[in-house]
Amino acid sequence: MQELPPQERERLFNKWLISEYLKYGSVDEVYKVNDYDIPISYMGFQRLLDKWGIVKAAGPNTRLTEALIFLEELSLEKIPLERLYKRMPPNFKASMATMHRILSHVRAETIRRVGTALVVTPFNNPSLVLVGNDVSPIVRTDVGKPYGSITLPMGYSKRTESHITSILRVLQQEVFTLPTIEGKDTAPRVIPTHTNAFMYLDIADVRVAVYALTLPFELSDGKDFTSFKIENHRFMHLGEMIDKRHNFRTGIKEIALGYQRHLEDKAVSPRPIFERSILNQELAKVAIALSPE
Repeated sequence: MQELPPQERERLFNKWLISEYLKYGSVDEVYKVNDYDIPISYMGFQRLLDKWGIVKAAGPNTRLTEALIFLEELSLEKIPLERLYKRMPPNFKASMATMHRILSHVRAETIRRVGTALVVTPFNNPSLVLVGNDVSPIVRTDVGKPYGSITLPMGYSKRTESHITSILRVLQQEVFTLPTIEGKDTAPRVIPTHTNAFMYLDIADVRVAVYALTLPFELSDGKDFTSFKIENHRFMHLGEMIDKRHNFRTGIKEIALGYQRHLEDKAVSPRPIFERSILNQELAKVAIALSPE
């Protein structure tokens, strides 16, 4: 077998590094899962991410949906937080202190972090919305919603960054992962220069800015949709998203209703919609029952 030339070996190695980063979410985690046996320095890895145009992760090294899964189950079970935490599987990353902190912010109706969610629609059809099944860090728990809940592309953001950066991060991680690994500019192409959030939704202690993006015709067939975090990408009619029969991740129905209002009212009122999630409302109702034992 003919040995690959050095430039090709370097290119394949760099693509592997980018893939590992998008899969695990941080340089530290990539080193950890590979037993710290990677022939590149920490700073070299960081420079590669910058050179590749990767928007680095924001917030904690856990997915936004991980905390939401826990809080969903807490609102359903109405048991003390500590008791539910002990039932979490070993791969649940958030600490008990973190969950207590999040819950205290929910009770006080204060915001600690910010996030971004995307309503992505195909060319010339604003009633179809891109969804997928959340490949959560928690494979299965003994309570709550089953693995693979339907979700929109969404994740943590940074307060000080531009909305374009926030949107690009979500697109790279949850919609166009393979093109990003290949070094293509697919994700940046779908972000309009001027776009504003049509909705802000408070979920747990996160204020999520929701943006509507329309795909160009050549990307609307879905062939480029790939992610390590969302599987089975497909377009769902807005009417189905409002239907209670589907297994949606928390906040998705509220966003669907907000998007419906946006389509109906955008010609009349360009002002964004502000909502508090059903999850937050339910947690507030059971605050006494959820107090520590």
